[in-house]
Amino acid sequence: MKEELNSINSLIDELNIDEKNKRELLNKFTDLQKKLTRTEFKLDRTLRDKTISSNVLNTTIKELEIQKQLVEENSMQLQASLKKLEVSFNELEQFAYIASHDLKSPLRTISNFGQLLQRNYGDKMGDEADQFINFIVTGAQHMNEVISDLLEYSRVGNKNKDFTIVKMIDIIDLVKFNLAESINETNADIIIDNPNLELKANRSSMLQLFQNLIGNGIKFCEGKTPVVKITCKALENAWEFSVTDNGVGMEESYQDKVFLPFQRLNSIERPGTGIGLAICKKSVKIHGGEIRYESKVGEGTTFIFTIPQAEMPVLEESVFDSNVIVPQTK
Repeated sequence: MKEELNSINSLIDELNIDEKNKRELLNKFTDLQKKLTRTEFKLDRTLRDKTISSNVLNTTIKELEIQKQLVEENSMQLQASLKKLEVSFNELEQFAYIASHDLKSPLRTISNFGQLLQRNYGDKMGDEADQFINFIVTGAQHMNEVISDLLEYSRVGNKNKDFTIVKMIDIIDLVKFNLAESINETNADIIIDNPNLELKANRSSMLQLFQNLIGNGIKFCEGKTPVVKITCKALENAWEFSVTDNGVGMEESYQDKVFLPFQRLNSIERPGTGIGLAICKKSVKIHGGEIRYESKVGEGTTFIFTIPQAEMPVLEESVFDSNVIVPQTK
């Protein structure tokens, strides 16, 4: 390149023109040389930058491919772990069902023979023996309740996993029928502000959910007529239910403990094993919802839970006094 430039300079010197034009021509040529040099430099730098960028891009692509492979492998491992966990959970539920069912037979034998001892020899073996026999009978009865509740807990969501259109009035009417004895004994008042509500849900789980909440509202009410009020409002993609009672209430610090199986916050004199609220939580979880409670000791408790819906209906303000929303009639 230098040789060609020198040749051009020589040719300009040999031109038959005056010195002034020759200098102007040389100056222009010199400027062109400088511009060419700068352009070559820029081009060289651009090529180097392009090479560096290309190397960085290739390296990044390789790293992304490695990360993608790791993510795919981790995803496959996670899916495999979830499947194993699901199988283990199902096996555990099945074991709980079988074990509970098998325990009932020997427990029934213990209870029956304890009652026979109590009936045939209760007055002949002394007060201490009577007390021991009573311990056997009472313990067997309580254990039978625990096993029955464990069986019920293991069956939540397993009887029928289909989600269908459920009418709230049908659910509450069936709950009232099942709890008729305790409702009549206490003159309990069950109020539902939106009886015509329909939603997509698992029918058996909804029945267990409301039966346990309403039953608890009646059972844990002292010195007054039990009142259980059910309200509902529409969220963006779920129904939010509130079940409020006027019972004894409980501390709000038990939010986690109260929904665990066999956790009893009340005294042992009250009937029950402490499985009811665990069934409620499991029923809500089957629908993908959440459950919590608000309570004041001595004033009552409100259980609040959501039942998500894939499609929410067009809504209008409720005609009821409370802030309830019901589907618009089409």
